[in-house]
Amino acid sequence: MGEVYADGEPVTFEGEPPTAPGPIYELLMAALSEKGRAVTSFVVDGVDLLKEEGETPETFDKIEVASLSHHELTLRMIRESLHAMQNLADELRAYAQNVLLLGWSEIFRRMQEFITRIQPFADLLDNLTPYAGAYSPKWGEELADLAATQAGSLERILKSFEAGDSAGLSDEVALEFAPLYERCRKFLLEEAVVDLEKRVGEEAA
Repeated sequence: MGEVYADGEPVTFEGEPPTAPGPIYELLMAALSEKGRAVTSFVVDGVDLLKEEGETPETFDKIEVASLSHHELTLRMIRESLHAMQNLADELRAYAQNVLLLGWSEIFRRMQEFITRIQPFADLLDNLTPYAGAYSPKWGEELADLAATQAGSLERILKSFEAGDSAGLSDEVALEFAPLYERCRKFLLEEAVVDLEKRVGEEAA
């Protein structure tokens, strides 16, 4: 069997260790999960199998695993998502104005483009839900309320598209969805990020 390292430390297995990377990944993922950590890279002989497509090799010389705590992983996800969406509120309001100026056929043609742009916002709240369920942070209840409000707004947006309701679509995007995004951004930065930074700091102490 080759060498196996997790976060720079050599891994010692109980009993006969697996000889293939696949079973080793499963064992390490389970062991790290019990410690509140998630695998972020699984490098087998220089190739990160979490990023590269292809078949998992049957043998190896060296495996290097990197992990992050659930707190730090969640903190990074929030920061990266909000950075990618930093202009979303302005884009939403501009879109709401254009809806009233463009013909419906053009609006409908670009519907998928719009949905693709707002999808990361929906995904962010969805991806935070398992963390809140597992760790019960003080901000979990507000997250659930915001997620429910967002789901209702998304449903009304889709119904407006289906009904060809330009005015209704414009109002929902400008008066409900854009302000909701701004509320969520403020909440995440002032509540979730602050709490997660504290947890990560305590882990590092």
